[in-house]
Amino acid sequence: WLKSQEILLVLNLQPLRSLTMDQSKPVPLAEALTNTAVRNAVLENVQRSVVLNLPTREKVGMHLIGIVLSVCAGAANAIAFATFKYYVSHVSGSSTAIGLRMEGLQKPGDVLIVVELVFYFIVGSVIAGLIIPSATMKMGQARYELVLFLVAAMELVCWMHNLRYPEMLAAAMGLQNAMISSWSGNAVRTTHMTGTATDMGSALGRICARYCMKGFNYTDEDWDLHIVDRQKFVLMTCLLVSFIVGGDIGARGYRSFGVHSLFIPASLTIILGIGHMIYSMVNKEEMAQEKKAEEIFARQLSGGDAGEDSGDDSAAEQFIRQISGGGAKADRVEQFVRQISGKPADAGIGG
Repeated sequence: WLKSQEILLVLNLQPLRSLTMDQSKPVPLAEALTNTAVRNAVLENVQRSVVLNLPTREKVGMHLIGIVLSVCAGAANAIAFATFKYYVSHVSGSSTAIGLRMEGLQKPGDVLIVVELVFYFIVGSVIAGLIIPSATMKMGQARYELVLFLVAAMELVCWMHNLRYPEMLAAAMGLQNAMISSWSGNAVRTTHMTGTATDMGSALGRICARYCMKGFNYTDEDWDLHIVDRQKFVLMTCLLVSFIVGGDIGARGYRSFGVHSLFIPASLTIILGIGHMIYSMVNKEEMAQEKKAEEIFARQLSGGDAGEDSGDDSAAEQFIRQISGGGAKADRVEQFVRQISGKPADAGIGG
């Protein structure tokens, strides 16, 4: 979501090609990132900036898509369990069931069906990877509508065969989950709520801990962290509630319409696919320009032919010297962290 110049502002860096050092070759960011300290500092601040600077359109779109797909997954999972007594939207239970059935503690001799559920969930994820080649994080930058249509098609195939094939629903859920994780950069999952509940709880814990230690006497950085955790807590809560609502919708639908209840998640998924297709067509020119800018900036980060092997530590130190203007070796990583965090530099160290 960040354009090239916005990323430079986030990192508080001048363009890499303008950085020079006495008789030293500039170290590109890509090479400097092989150092753990540099990588962690950059990653933390970029992730925070993505949340704080996400356009309202993108934010609303991500919430809406996550909520609708969570409802669809909850409904499909409830319908599958009502029909087969198996959950299809995740693999944890099925993986455990394999061991239980192998030891005769759960339906002895019926191991193949749960193995197939796990296998087809993975197959669905593989299909998503074939269609979406990279973990892009922007609407319209990949064929998400094709994946959504395939999810709906798999659900309708299961409906056409009177819900006789739970494996097809498992593949649909694997396809959907891989698609939304690529769409959101692994920030959102919709077919299982374990990670969602974990993120929700950890965000709430950080909010409470920050308040207990500082009250509301927050620095600017504290407020940024608070906003990030608050937004994560709200999003994860919405996803969890949506999955529960979807389960109730699926159960009520199955009780009222039987096999035809699969039209509920299938139709919602088709509507999302059509919506994304329209969005991509309307914003085609804008997205093409942003994608081109991102590709250019990615080449700048890699430094072209500048990435000669000079050792991870020396490359990181050279890069830190470039952005800090020198300084004692012991202070370089700390100075770098202060710079990308937007904190003032210590006296006597170049900025």
